[in-house]
Amino acid sequence: MRGWRFLAIAALIALSLPARAQSADAGQTIAQWTTSNATCRNTAAAALEAIGACEQRDRFSKLLALMNQCYGPTDKGGPPGWSPCDAAKAARDSALARTTAPFHRRGGVFVLAVNLNGSAEAYFVVDSGAANVQVPQEVADELMRKGALSPSDFLGERSFVVADGRKLQQKMIRLRSIQVGNRPMDNVLAAVGAPHSQALLGQSLLRRLNWWKIDNVKNAIELEFTGSF
Repeated sequence: MRGWRFLAIAALIALSLPARAQSADAGQTIAQWTTSNATCRNTAAAALEAIGACEQRDRFSKLLALMNQCYGPTDKGGPPGWSPCDAAKAARDSALARTTAPFHRRGGVFVLAVNLNGSAEAYFVVDSGAANVQVPQEVADELMRKGALSPSDFLGERSFVVADGRKLQQKMIRLRSIQVGNRPMDNVLAAVGAPHSQALLGQSLLRRLNWWKIDNVKNAIELEFTGSF
């Protein structure tokens, strides 16, 4: 319960970010982004702390974009950072933040190959109606066998109601990395589904993107990540 109380508090803080950040200048928001990014990337940070920091960082990235700030390599070839946008820089940095991944047909359903924690691959359905990413129990078991999922990544259980009104319990975990195409996203909240259930790419990942779209001609998904590469 304590962990979920932390998430609830983090969510309330996140809802207050737009009004506060818009009234601040870009320099203050960049400093807040930098602090969140440091915690997000800290491998020693507790799972809930890391998840909350990554989500805050990605919200700050969106706010900085509204302030006409771009994230990418410096003109002198230094490490990526934030700086005022011009048309050329905005186009370059947007291209660097994008990835495209093809869909595959499995059992009559279009699925997407996703790498989890740099260790296991699973095929996901993109489900914008799912609150969280979901992985089947056997995928979580495989990650544990490979040492890619540790006890510190487990966040207890939550209750949920299915369409027919039944109440079920689901284990919640932190996935340290989810890679779609050539871009990873760090510290994503995920639920563990029943054995042989469908893996779902839900809102705990999708809401952190700048945008995503389905290309029905190329049978692919295109995603643009926030400034964090």
